[in-house]
Amino acid sequence: MPARALLTPAARVALAAATVGALAAGLLAGCAATEQEAAREQAIAAAAPESAVFPLSAQPEALITEDVPIESFGAGPGVTIDVCRPAGSDVREAEALPVVLGIHGGSWARGDKAHPTWRTICQWLASEGFVGVSVNYRLAPEHPYPAAFDDVTAAVAWAQDPSVAAEHGIDPTSIALLGGSAGGNLASLVGLRSVASGGIDAVDAVVTLSAPLDLTVGSAANPVFESSMLDYLACADRADCPAAAEASPQHAIGSGGPAFLVVHGTAEELIPVGQATPFAMALREAGIRVELDLIESGAHSVGLLDDALADRIAGFLHVRLTPSPLLALEPDA
Repeated sequence: MPARALLTPAARVALAAATVGALAAGLLAGCAATEQEAAREQAIAAAAPESAVFPLSAQPEALITEDVPIESFGAGPGVTIDVCRPAGSDVREAEALPVVLGIHGGSWARGDKAHPTWRTICQWLASEGFVGVSVNYRLAPEHPYPAAFDDVTAAVAWAQDPSVAAEHGIDPTSIALLGGSAGGNLASLVGLRSVASGGIDAVDAVVTLSAPLDLTVGSAANPVFESSMLDYLACADRADCPAAAEASPQHAIGSGGPAFLVVHGTAEELIPVGQATPFAMALREAGIRVELDLIESGAHSVGLLDDALADRIAGFLHVRLTPSPLLALEPDA
């Protein structure tokens, strides 16, 4: 048997200290990882539709077609949408209606078109005389940017397709996007890029609720939301993340674009109001019509959508999607 070297007492003490240090470091690293994961889950849960107290009282009836596939229009495998038409309407006899696509939130990592909140929004849009469409998209971190962007773009392409429009009673030339939280980010980005897109026609209007609009370094951000944002961007750090600018509506503003209604709570914590105000200013400077509605509230996303705000949004959409001849003569907002 080979001889074993015996450690001196001092060496044994040093070895024990090193072992304890290594174990402590491992435990601390594990705790840090656990805390980071908990923070990520907290951010996702806070931005998910089921976390909001939904104040909209309307529970309107609608004709609902569920799980319509849009993969053939460029969406990922299995991505579907729900379609809501006004109750009692007959596609064969009714006039084609403007369409509003609702895009759920959830930190790009959670949420679903059929959640009761977004189902109610879809039905509410139908009750207002639109074809409501509730959109699903692929979720991070398994599907980082641009997967969700591509899926929402595919939903717009679906709504603008002549055969689809005829089947569902849609006016393909009159389309808006409405998104909450991460869904507001996607609605804004798709809307702005639709102007110069080779795959879809320009949309007419966008409504955002508590949207993260600038994902780059230096923008207003909550540290709790940071990890979810980085998951979506597939980056370790925003300082070295080309996708941050690409995925930011703030950096997609150019010449021309849909009319915007930007809604945000002044006391919002998850997505600070500092996301909304610079975005609205940049839109206005680019000559894009924008209305900024700052609400004295700490509520997030659909948590802001009470009856008064619903009336405000419906009015905005009616004006933008069924404009009067005098609208073109109005000065830019």
